[in-house]
Amino acid sequence: MQKATRSQTKDHNSRLVLKTIYDSAPVSRADIARHTHLTRPTVSALAAELIDSGLVSEVGQGPSAGGKRPTLLAINDAGPCLLALDLSGDDYRGALMSLRGRVIRRATQPAASLRGQAAIDCLYRLADDLLPDGSLLGIGVATPGLVDPHRGVIWRAVNRGWVDLPLREALEERYGRPAHVANDSHMAALAEFTYGAPPGNNLIVIRVSQGVGAGVILNGRPFYGDGFGAGEIGHVVVNVDGRLCSCGNRGCLETTSSIPAILRAAATTDRRHSLLAGSEPLTWPQFVTAALAHDPVAVDVAVRAGGHLGAAAAHLVGAYNIQTIVLAGDISALGDVFLDAVQAEMHQRVLPAMAAATTVRYPSLDAAQVADITILGAAALVLQRELGIL
Repeated sequence: MQKATRSQTKDHNSRLVLKTIYDSAPVSRADIARHTHLTRPTVSALAAELIDSGLVSEVGQGPSAGGKRPTLLAINDAGPCLLALDLSGDDYRGALMSLRGRVIRRATQPAASLRGQAAIDCLYRLADDLLPDGSLLGIGVATPGLVDPHRGVIWRAVNRGWVDLPLREALEERYGRPAHVANDSHMAALAEFTYGAPPGNNLIVIRVSQGVGAGVILNGRPFYGDGFGAGEIGHVVVNVDGRLCSCGNRGCLETTSSIPAILRAAATTDRRHSLLAGSEPLTWPQFVTAALAHDPVAVDVAVRAGGHLGAAAAHLVGAYNIQTIVLAGDISALGDVFLDAVQAEMHQRVLPAMAAATTVRYPSLDAAQVADITILGAAALVLQRELGIL
């Protein structure tokens, strides 16, 4: 085993100091030294470099312990920015954020029917709208599809027509800053784990919006799988006689339990005596309102969709034995109607002891964070990769 070089040791110690400031701010240099077991001169030197880089700032003085009052340090909220982009919906969404997660500016670009280069050009327009006047630490992108997060290559995104797209390379060449690209469901899981209240180091987030996908956190880190497809449950067949999917198979989970699938099922159901009667085209807010009002048609459609998702969740429970499953995305608007259906079906398909120990819930984030869950995950990815503080 090779001995770490002086440069590697310094980089490790700098990240350790920065993480301590991020987790414990406002904090004094002496408290950082006690927490990290580094010497005070080492902490002072590293803190000075972090201040010079704009990552850390002095934010006042702490109480005296009998001598001079200590100067406190915190992450510089006015320092380098993060650019976080979410490509998972009909609209591309993005936010320019501070290192502490404060949203500085938002932007949206319509992208519902875009594929290939047109979709990439839309991404560029979104990023251009959000570029800061000052320093940019990096760009984080949450995208649907099979993604190699280490190289930033989208292997395949069916709905966008992307195959072997080197998106990280393209973004870094265009903007001259580090870029990190990962699957949107994995980023939703990273956001829930980082900013929510996970009970331990393991977590599964199933995100249901325009598509369906799962993100897995193992030992505090996203688990991507050997081929980066861990959690790619949207194209697992749950109904062999079902509808033709965009991937070429029939009866994939996305054809039974995604938002478009739910609306399609409701639209083709007899709605003459339903709250949904006369709604053409049927919209998601209309469906949610009807389901929450216990409209029989809406509830029946929601329960059937939840049952299919519960069957897929059961396979995840059996494979990983992770005891917390979080349902994220637009589907959370359905509340207990959908949640209970997922949990009931999952309970019928796994060992009773495993089912009893597994919690299925919605995100622990607040309402604003839930709406931004993939954006928050993309921002967390940049902080993790560039600064090592998450």
